[in-house]
Amino acid sequence: DGHRQVSTLPSIYLSEFFDSGTWHRLTAGGWDEIAERFIAEYPVLFDASRPDAVPTTGFKAIANLGRKEGMTQVGVNADEILSVNENVFRRELESLMAQFQHLDALSFFQLLHLAYEKALNNLHDKSAIFYHIHNPDTNAKLNFSRLAPEALWLVMVREPTQSCESWVKNDFFNADYDAVVAAIVSMLLQIDDPVLADRKAVGIRLEDLKNYPEQTLRSMCEWMEIEEEPSLYFMSAQKKKWWGDESSPDIREANKKPFQKASIERENGYIFSEKDRYILQTLFYPFRVRFGYAEGNSSEFQDDLEKIRPSLDQLFDFELKLAKKTKIAPKQLMNSMSFKYFRACLIERWQTLERYQTYPNMLKQLIIIS
Repeated sequence: DGHRQVSTLPSIYLSEFFDSGTWHRLTAGGWDEIAERFIAEYPVLFDASRPDAVPTTGFKAIANLGRKEGMTQVGVNADEILSVNENVFRRELESLMAQFQHLDALSFFQLLHLAYEKALNNLHDKSAIFYHIHNPDTNAKLNFSRLAPEALWLVMVREPTQSCESWVKNDFFNADYDAVVAAIVSMLLQIDDPVLADRKAVGIRLEDLKNYPEQTLRSMCEWMEIEEEPSLYFMSAQKKKWWGDESSPDIREANKKPFQKASIERENGYIFSEKDRYILQTLFYPFRVRFGYAEGNSSEFQDDLEKIRPSLDQLFDFELKLAKKTKIAPKQLMNSMSFKYFRACLIERWQTLERYQTYPNMLKQLIIIS
């Protein structure tokens, strides 16, 4: 936010924008209604205190997202609400649209950013858009990839078992087995995401960003072909101080220092047992080696791979904990669709590793310039 060359919208409001249903809704009333329909579709973009639900992955929606993301408590005193003047935005967007005879979802998306910058009176000529697509649904991701084949994909990564525990934490304590399984499967499949196979894509380690922010952000800027600017080291939204989102367990520390290290120093094991971690770390092994989370040892890896295979058909310890918590018999859990889906994914990942000793088309790491 605030970079002179880069336009970006706050939060993750538009993470599902490229779902085909979104463009259908925006254009249903014809050309003259597109701008108005966009404003009605995303009211929280214009007033972060609006409770209107925002679409998210899995055909779900998130209400009060502006409030949850900390966009209603910005500024030095955390007493300002992020907003954009609807009338100015509409006028600027319609003026931009008048210069075109045809629009698709991508070109309209680009005009949205131009109108947004004009509505905020940002006069710098932006050369790039930073789009926080944030775990999009498959339809939205494929659509965006099709419409923007030249886009650069910047993927934040961290130590995978630690990341996995962090991601499933809320669902685990809410005893939502289906959601926990979906998150773990998603992480296992993102290692060699086919959408990124033929794209210019790199992964940035969260650990590098926290431990070496200057070198990491400088390397990122070089890869993106933008200038390094002070705004990169300041938490803001519309250039106003942003204090963090409410869901972060480290929000108080983040307020004091944007690159605080609590998230990468948190101990593992509060959800996954030692056995669970052993299985997952084996399945994550090629990724862990590529990104420097583990030393490569092919013979030891092959032994680990053989050892974990029988365990893939059995309940993990975290599954036994959930069964006990929800008072569901283990056999009943094993008959559920989520259990079978989880096993199918685990076995597919194991078979890929058994065949190739790695994951083909795995994400590459951003080279950090010292």
